[in-house]
Amino acid sequence: MAIEMVRIDDRLIHGQVVAGWCPVIHPDHLILCDDDIASSDWECQLYKDAALDYETSILTVAETAELLQGPTLDSQKVFIVVASPRTVIRLLDRGLQLSRVVVGGMHFQPGKRRINDFIFIDDDDLKSFALLLQRGVALEAKDVPTCKAIDLAALLGLK
Repeated sequence: MAIEMVRIDDRLIHGQVVAGWCPVIHPDHLILCDDDIASSDWECQLYKDAALDYETSILTVAETAELLQGPTLDSQKVFIVVASPRTVIRLLDRGLQLSRVVVGGMHFQPGKRRINDFIFIDDDDLKSFALLLQRGVALEAKDVPTCKAIDLAALLGLK
């Protein structure tokens, strides 16, 4: 199995993912990893309907880690979408090996500050990004495939 991309985007599966990234990545399997959504049948169906052209699984963190460490996806290219850096840390804690995460949309919410046009963070997000860097995960800010990648660690002052 090859993890082609892990993307942090609080909108999860939406137009940029399906129409922008998937045609570039050509994943065999798209995984939305989110504990809350995985427990909601109607939300699972909504996200699967948004990605009809791709084999899509909506899984908890535990289910995602188990699937990725088993033989089921051995010959497949996988694209994982999560809502926050904390989810990535939880996947690493369960044994997932990653070298890079692409940060897309982390949108404005009360208490979050603007980093660039598509990334807003709070102190918990900053701590999570610092922990990912300590664990050897490169952070790349990139909302769509055609834009230039930005070194998020440098942008956050963590380098």
